[in-house]
Amino acid sequence: MKVGFHALSLHKIQAQVVGEIAFVFWEKGFDIWFSSGLLKPLEKSFTPSFPYSVFSQDDDISSFSLLLSLGGDGTILDSLLYAVPHQVPLLGVNFGRMGFLPNIISSKLAEVATILQEGRAEMTRRSLLEIELSEDNPFKSHNFALNEVSITKKDTASMITIQTYLNDEFLNEFWGDGLIVSTPTGSTGYSLSCGGPILWPQSKGLVLTPVSPHNLSMRPIVLPDDVVLRLLPKGRQQKIMISMDSRSRSVTINQAIRIKTSAKVALFFNVPGSSFSQILREKLFWGKDLRN
Repeated sequence: MKVGFHALSLHKIQAQVVGEIAFVFWEKGFDIWFSSGLLKPLEKSFTPSFPYSVFSQDDDISSFSLLLSLGGDGTILDSLLYAVPHQVPLLGVNFGRMGFLPNIISSKLAEVATILQEGRAEMTRRSLLEIELSEDNPFKSHNFALNEVSITKKDTASMITIQTYLNDEFLNEFWGDGLIVSTPTGSTGYSLSCGGPILWPQSKGLVLTPVSPHNLSMRPIVLPDDVVLRLLPKGRQQKIMISMDSRSRSVTINQAIRIKTSAKVALFFNVPGSSFSQILREKLFWGKDLRN
C-alpha cells in the first residue's frame, strides 16, 4: 500500500514530525512517497532512514491508498490538485491555525495506518464546482474548486455589476466588489467572512454571496446544487479576477461565466471521533467567554 505526503512549507520542527509520521507508516509496511514540493524543505531538516519515492503533480497517483496533507486548509486545497484527478482519498494533518477542513493531529496517525491496513477506512465525498468561460479557461485541467468560485473586481477603483441567471432565468444584477459561489464545504470560508450562512458539508446546496454589495438588500442566497449559474460581469475596467479556491486568474470582463457542480468529487478520509459539530465549536469558540 502506498501513502503520499505533501506540504507547501515546513519549519525545522514540522519537518522532523513529518519524518516521524512517515517512519510510522513505513514500519507498518507502507510504501512512502513524498511530493517534490515537500522533499526540499524536508531534506533541510531531516534525513529519512527509510526508502522513499518522489511524485509530482503530473504523475498518476491513483494507486495511493491515502494522501496526507501537512499544513492548514491552504495546503489541503493545494493537495486537491494532486488527489482529485486520480480520486485519491485525502487527510489533513493540521499544522495550520483555523482548519475547518477534515484534519487530524499527528499523534493519531498510527491509528489511521492501522485502519488502512485492516480495510476499515471510510471516506466522505465533498462536492466540487467547475466553470466554463466564453474564452479559454485559464484553469485548464484543474477546473475544480472545493470551497468556492469568486468573481471580483481586479482594481480598487469602481465596482462591477454581475447579471446572474439560474438555469437561464434572470435572478438579479449584483452591484459591488464581486460575487462568491460557495459549496457547503466552502460555506465556512470566504463566503462566511462576507456574511454567508454555514451549510453542513453533506448538504445539497450552493451559496450565492455578494461581496461588499452596493445595495444592502442584496443578501446571501442558498440554492439547490443542480442549478447552472450564468454570470455576465460588466464594469469600467477591462479585467476581473476569477478565483477557484486559492488560485486566481485575470480574465477579460465582458464574457459569460457558467458555474455548476462538477461530476468530480473530493474524497476525504473519515477522521475517527471527529464531527463537523465539534469542528464548529472548537474553531468558532462557541460557548466560550473570550471577553477578557
